[in-house]
Amino acid sequence: MMEEREIAKTEAQRASDKGVGPSPAPSSRKAIVIALILLVLGSALILILPRFLNSSAGDKDKAKAAKKERVVPVTVATAGMQIVPIEVRTIGNVLAYSQVNVTSQVGGQLTKVYFTQGQFVKKGEPLFQIDPRQYQAAVAQAEGIVAKDRGAVESAEANLKRDKATIGQYEANLSRDRASLNFANIEKKRYALLLGQGVVSHEQADQYTTNAATAEATIQADLKNIENAQAVVMSDQAAIDTAKGTLKSDLAALDNARLQLSWTRILSPMDGRTSSLSVYEGNIVSANSNQSLVSIVQVDPIYVTVSVPEKYLNDMRRAQSEGTLKMQASLEGRRKDFVKGTISFMENTVNTANGTITLRASFENKEVKLFPGQFVDVVISMPPKGPSVTVPTRAIQTTQQGTSVYVVKPDQTVALVQVKAGQASGDLTAVQTGLAQGDIVVTDGQLQLAPGAKVKVQPDDDPARGAPASQSPARPTAE
Repeated sequence: MMEEREIAKTEAQRASDKGVGPSPAPSSRKAIVIALILLVLGSALILILPRFLNSSAGDKDKAKAAKKERVVPVTVATAGMQIVPIEVRTIGNVLAYSQVNVTSQVGGQLTKVYFTQGQFVKKGEPLFQIDPRQYQAAVAQAEGIVAKDRGAVESAEANLKRDKATIGQYEANLSRDRASLNFANIEKKRYALLLGQGVVSHEQADQYTTNAATAEATIQADLKNIENAQAVVMSDQAAIDTAKGTLKSDLAALDNARLQLSWTRILSPMDGRTSSLSVYEGNIVSANSNQSLVSIVQVDPIYVTVSVPEKYLNDMRRAQSEGTLKMQASLEGRRKDFVKGTISFMENTVNTANGTITLRASFENKEVKLFPGQFVDVVISMPPKGPSVTVPTRAIQTTQQGTSVYVVKPDQTVALVQVKAGQASGDLTAVQTGLAQGDIVVTDGQLQLAPGAKVKVQPDDDPARGAPASQSPARPTAE
């Protein structure tokens, strides 16, 4: 070992003397090799990539040219003029036409519930029965008091009749006594004349004078009796008025008792659907409690409320004044099963928070298709001011530049025309700019087209499309 070390030192010394360093390590050699490989690959990519890109662009151009040269079968329609109603599609909320919270107007034990929870009830049908016994007793007591009052009125009226008869008797006596007074005065004058002639004595003349005075006194007594009888009659009349007033008051008390008794049987105030019960049979209910026994909602007719963007406000006001503003609602996913309504209310202000205006429409709901609290798809329609150029909705394409259609030119090629689509109704869409009446547009096959492509018009035989009446499929003629 010592000899080998000495030999190594000797060789190192020789190399040092000649100016040559030690040999490179193995790891350094690997790094140099990897760097050389990467350099070669980079040079190759620089040389190959431009050729590859040029080849891809050329292939695309070739494919595009081939697409233009290929004849694409399409279906077409002719743009026409038609009045397309303005339609606003939105979501509406169903509300009950009216809602009543049924409460008890009298207190007592609830003895009967006549309906099941959630049942439809008619106006006037019984809902609850409260124990009526104490109210029946109150009615019987009030009826007794009224009967006694009627007896008092009849007694007072009998007294009045009797006292009026007394006045008649006194007036008859007065007439008789006045006749006696007249006779006594005649006798008095006659005997006074005879006394002056000396035919009768003074005693006889004085007797007739006394008779006349007595008759006069009787007259005064009769007048006094009549006056007293009239006062009695007035008293009797007052007694009658008092008795009648008491009777009237007690009749009102009887009516109130009967009303209280009627309130023990609670009837439905309207047609509607009941909610869940708040109080069950056997419980004690209080008069005019804050807790309702049950709620009833009227669902036929029924309301739907919607919020519409304010940009439609002028059109809606115009249509409402003309009576042409219409609304239809359908359940989500069931557009064919819709109901028509009449707009009955338009809010008088625009909601400044979201720029909408609230509408409410009433709908017939005999089949209970709409239910309070539901959300429904709503379509509000109103006629526009005039006709518009219309095309089938499926002819309109959405591109990065906006909406566009493929128009078939006379040379059987197509051009991509930018349009401004307006309102849509059914399968038709109004086009505000970009098309004219009579232009032929592609309705099917657009995915295979490019501007300038050749087309071959095919008949639209698909019955599922349900082509609208305004469509006029036609084959363009080459010039």
